[in-house]
Amino acid sequence: MPANLTPEYFEAEKEYKGAKTSEDKLTCLQRMLSVIPKHKGTDKLQADIKRRIAQLKDRLEHRAKKKGPSFRVRPEGAGQIMLAGPPNSGKSALLDALTNAEPEVAQYPFTTREPAPGMVPYRDIQIQLVDLPPVSRDYCESFVFDNIKACDGVLVVIDLATGDPVDEFKQVLEILGEKRIELVPPDEEVPELEAGVPPKRAILVLNKADMDPDGELLELVREMLETDLPVHVVSAREKSGLDSLAEAMFNMLHVIRVYSKQPGKDPDLDAPFTTPIGTDVLGFATQVHKDFADNLKEARIWGSAKFDGQVVQRDHILQDGDIVELSI
Repeated sequence: MPANLTPEYFEAEKEYKGAKTSEDKLTCLQRMLSVIPKHKGTDKLQADIKRRIAQLKDRLEHRAKKKGPSFRVRPEGAGQIMLAGPPNSGKSALLDALTNAEPEVAQYPFTTREPAPGMVPYRDIQIQLVDLPPVSRDYCESFVFDNIKACDGVLVVIDLATGDPVDEFKQVLEILGEKRIELVPPDEEVPELEAGVPPKRAILVLNKADMDPDGELLELVREMLETDLPVHVVSAREKSGLDSLAEAMFNMLHVIRVYSKQPGKDPDLDAPFTTPIGTDVLGFATQVHKDFADNLKEARIWGSAKFDGQVVQRDHILQDGDIVELSI
């Protein structure tokens, strides 16, 4: 089957060949993997790109260990989302309200001095949420931007009730833009950007809604905001609006939950695999174990199939909640 590679792929490949640093090469490879057509004709090429990504990550991790302590957070769970915002926006309080982490929460600025990760439970999966030091012109650690460039999504947290939320949001966007970080809505196709600019899907979170009980500030801020990002209004202190925010975080990751089933046994419904939307049976088999991909004889599907236990082809596209039985 022909690969039918797209112009977007060839552009990313060209940028990869011209990249000078391992970090830039990794960014280009990740872009290549995201835009490559997903079908049988590109299976080997996808595997090669994934191999090169793994090698580069190992090399960068080894280099970081030689240099000493690293402030890059290793991804865990279904995906990694960063909290970004100005001082005193309530990021740490939001992390505390959404996860099992216990960050330092205080009224004075710059409380967070290094990344603080926690896990957000959503249905039967966990999403990693990481609080970062503030994005500010007064002072901002370089590792803040390194973590944002490497993550799957961003929550831009702004204090709704004090200061100037519209101006603070604009400043965060400007600072990120100066560091070549572009934010796009979660449901938007990743646009073509100049080499080395990693677009990140993002949500704007207006925090401290409890201090605006009549909603007057919110109405005014909505009128003045100029953004395509979806807006979620929450109160970390009162834990309001958090359920819908957790659901939005899951949707932002563009992943589905797939459950494995051994022949003759009940499916494992406690620990689903998370895999990108558009993954087919062969891609899932590769994720489960290399032997399944190499020796797959048959796959049965419960969920998106026409009937329970239907035998499907390797290129059958999986849906959220599918149960897959692989036989070798």
